Amino acid sequence: MPSLQIQTYSLSEGIELSFTDSGAPPDSVSYTTVFFLHGGIFNAYQFHKVHAHAHALNLRTVLLHRRDYAGSTPYSGTEIEELKEGSVVFWERLSAQLAEFLGIFIKREKIPKRKRGVAIFGWSAGCSTVLSLLGAIQNQFIPDDLYKGLQEYVRSCLIYDPTYFSFGYTPPSDSRNYIPWDDPTVSKEDLPQVVAEWVSSYYDHPCYDVVGQSLPSTASIYDLDGIRSKSEQISFSSWTEEDIAKGLEGASANNEVLA
Repeated sequence: MPSLQIQTYSLSEGIELSFTDSGAPPDSVSYTTVFFLHGGIFNAYQFHKVHAHAHALNLRTVLLHRRDYAGSTPYSGTEIEELKEGSVVFWERLSAQLAEFLGIFIKREKIPKRKRGVAIFGWSAGCSTVLSLLGAIQNQFIPDDLYKGLQEYVRSCLIYDPTYFSFGYTPPSDSRNYIPWDDPTVSKEDLPQVVAEWVSSYYDHPCYDVVGQSLPSTASIYDLDGIRSKSEQISFSSWTEEDIAKGLEGASANNEVLA
């Protein structure tokens, strides 16, 4: 049975990363292990329901709490400054820690290689770490043997709803789309609540192709329903007090400013 019991791996340099694990599908010798990296504001708890469906799909799901969230090592003051400055070294170090975690998990849990191997799923701000890992061939902090070992296991990377920060660019200066952390009327204390409502709202993009169920290739940032700070229907409003206590981490999000 899937367990929400948080486990912790100790990495080099005193770093710890916490996670929950669905465990291997019973009687399966060839399954895919999917590592989930959450975004800002919400920690890995937001994905906890996927554990219950993992085995039926021949999956093993691992929900990783990124640095500064739920049991994983907080950022140091120096790291927070590096993050704000957009330091390349910061992202190299962070992706190296992810690589080390993957290497330990694969070895300790005897993850099957074969065709299925490992998939890494990043959502929102979590995509930044995934993309940094994909550039690991030039990462000074990842040993060659670890890099080559991961090459034999990692089959897929899924980038879901990435932030523009993940690609290293900023929105056009004339964009009218609402961005909570750029709103001078939102206090630092209120930011987590505002962002939680903003990212879990439902928007009606005028350019959305109902038939194709996608945005057309000609769509741009100016064609989005992005001026509103939230919609009438908000997924976050369905969270219980227990869900909020377990899954919402405002202080951590304020540190990384959803980078």
